[in-house]
Amino acid sequence: MTAKEVFQTLMGEARYRWDTTCDGLIAGDENKVVHKAGTCFKLTAELIDRAAKSNVDLIITHEPTFSQSDVPSEITGKIDLLKLKLLNESGITVYRFHDHAHNSDPDYIHAGFIKAIDLKIGKTFERESLGICRYQLAETVTTRDLAVRIREKLGVEFVRIVGRDDYPLETVCLGLGSVGMAQINKLFDPGCDLFITGEVGEVRVDEYVRDACFFGENKSVLVLGHYSSEYAGMRLLAETMNQRIVPTAYLDCGEVYHGV
Repeated sequence: MTAKEVFQTLMGEARYRWDTTCDGLIAGDENKVVHKAGTCFKLTAELIDRAAKSNVDLIITHEPTFSQSDVPSEITGKIDLLKLKLLNESGITVYRFHDHAHNSDPDYIHAGFIKAIDLKIGKTFERESLGICRYQLAETVTTRDLAVRIREKLGVEFVRIVGRDDYPLETVCLGLGSVGMAQINKLFDPGCDLFITGEVGEVRVDEYVRDACFFGENKSVLVLGHYSSEYAGMRLLAETMNQRIVPTAYLDCGEVYHGV
């Protein structure tokens, strides 16, 4: 298969396709024959170097490859230009798969996360918006229980908890990646006990949830970090591609932060 054919196969799994999307070819030859593919959360410079040494032909990345624009002709920043040079020299073809990864059935990022932490789901509600969906749980668990499970199963160094963490959960909303006030309001409007995300504005959103608990609401948020909330989804995508499309490995960039 060519790189373009692999990507089109993935796009074909979406519930529907958008004309305006960030998904598409980022670099390389779309007609390159793919013998070995890789998926990643974020295509870092180190990952490009590692993939080239492993003879990877195609990389499917979830997040932007460059800091300002994924259009090579628009890249001007010093570090992005160095990264583009490294990528061009590698000969690797790169596609971004973000919007339609979330719009696949099921959402790849949610499905990978749910599988990784062994979350028991009783019912899946209609999607609120791209990447936002509520789930009714089929197990008795608290926010603190899930925080410990996520730390152990995903290797998250620091799981941040906002709000109440000691009451039995009935429904959980996943907004993996990055969200704001509009998304976090899903905690209140449809009725939801816990919102799990990667990153969020602390002063407005997290403090809003803390105030809600003061006024008697049993609400909580788990903040994992963008990478930690989404990488399992791209790992699942690699497993799926390896089974059904072309030999594929998950390429792990790791967490951007490290502590002291």
